Amino acid sequence: MNIRDMKGNPGIWEKLSWSDLSSKEKELWTLLGWQQDKWDSNEAPSSADKDWNDLSHQEQGAATNLGFSEDIWNAAEDE
Repeated sequence: MNIRDMKGNPGIWEKLSWSDLSSKEKELWTLLGWQQDKWDSNEAPSSADKDWNDLSHQEQGAATNLGFSEDIWNAAEDE
């Protein structure tokens, strides 16, 4: 798997353009509702406003694989 280790800092994702993401990262972000146009214009999909417990199991799995925990996800969505 070619997924960055965000080391608890979800802000790393905001510094990357869609073209900087690996194919696996794109796949996981797509499961969370992101597409290239939304990513590059920072137009968040509805999943970004959801609390961890409101994410589907598939969305939670994608978020986990991207390095999010429940606490990190919930803190990030409040910013």
